[in-house]
Amino acid sequence: MSTVPEPAPDPAEAVTRRQVTLVAAVMILVILTTYHGVIPVFATRISQYFSLSGEQYGTMIGLRNLGEITALLLVGLLIAAFGVRRIVELSFVGIGGCFALIGLGAGLVSLKFSIAVHGLFAGLAKVAIPAFLVALFPALKRRMISVHLVVISAAGIALPLWADELLQWSAAGGDPAFASAFFRPFLIVGCVLVVGGVLLGLSRQPPLQRQTESSRMHQGRELFGLRSQMPVLLKALIANVRELMKYRSLTIVLLLALHASADNTVYTFFQLLIQQHFGDVPRAAALALSGHNLAYLTTRFLLSLLPEGVGQRTILMLAGPIGGCIILVMLWHGNAASIPLLYTLASLFYAAEFPVLLSEISSRSTGKFGTVLAAGFLVSNAWTFAFLKGTGRLGDTTGDYRLALSVAACGFVAFGVIATVSGLGKAPPARNTV
Repeated sequence: MSTVPEPAPDPAEAVTRRQVTLVAAVMILVILTTYHGVIPVFATRISQYFSLSGEQYGTMIGLRNLGEITALLLVGLLIAAFGVRRIVELSFVGIGGCFALIGLGAGLVSLKFSIAVHGLFAGLAKVAIPAFLVALFPALKRRMISVHLVVISAAGIALPLWADELLQWSAAGGDPAFASAFFRPFLIVGCVLVVGGVLLGLSRQPPLQRQTESSRMHQGRELFGLRSQMPVLLKALIANVRELMKYRSLTIVLLLALHASADNTVYTFFQLLIQQHFGDVPRAAALALSGHNLAYLTTRFLLSLLPEGVGQRTILMLAGPIGGCIILVMLWHGNAASIPLLYTLASLFYAAEFPVLLSEISSRSTGKFGTVLAAGFLVSNAWTFAFLKGTGRLGDTTGDYRLALSVAACGFVAFGVIATVSGLGKAPPARNTV
């Protein structure tokens, strides 16, 4: 009896299957890394539990931004030396370790230290994970980056609602119940992340990725081992500094900083605003923060459907001022029922600012895209730390978070004014080819 031999498996298909599995595993771990998003929902109880003033709370949250600044200064060298895959694995293990320390320490010192170090590893992940996904599927760059952003936004929609359930559950139990509801999940999520990061490092690598890693490690050794590279690096540094000194680049960096600092400040202090002016309103802050993330997901999806460049100047001029004015109306005329809706509506507008700014960078400065974006991230983190600390102090001094957050809301308005005056978004002048 003859048997028909089974066809040999297609090597290319096997590689693709491993790549898809790897992307799925990374996305699951990415969802877990967003667990720090529960902290704004617990803001009032954290302040009460540790007896923190508004400035102390804002400073503590801002430590993450200082850690991220350090990461952004180092991530390029680390990726060159060790490869993007190893930095992704390191970031997962590092973030997981920070979460586990929050749960184990269950104290103010461990919380502050973990937030700062978490910023370091989160900054590495912010750059390394998209780069890793693109390296896995270089022909699908835009799709891979979109998948990453969608996963983060989807997690941001669910986390505030989950945190609010924990908050409501612990309300009747006092400080012991709050400590259990806040710290224990961090310990669990952190342990899962550490194990997941280690398993990711032990997993079988697709051949294409192995080649990429080997090549980058070789380049890294050359970078650190040959003095002959120094003139090239110095020349590149001078070129990058010149690019950043251009009026247009400085304007984009300023706008990135305004958007990030205003957005993060309102988001971070939202629970304290609700508690101060409306008392204990069930789920108001959670619904607002969840709506904010839903708005970001919706706006960025709609932008992805538009042809490149359509409405670019209009968005830069109007999205921030409209969103900022809605925030001001929310702060001074909103009530407990309308605030979640107004915050979500405002977010629908100013969520468009960052993607359009990225498009604006690449429209004329494709070769220096990374330089301008990295500078924008660095300045954004420094400004966000200052905004968080200053908003907390202003809230303590005036006793009115509406006034304090109005300053952040005006940042969105200033974004539109600066974009209008600077002429950003205009089509570049046509070159005379005659």
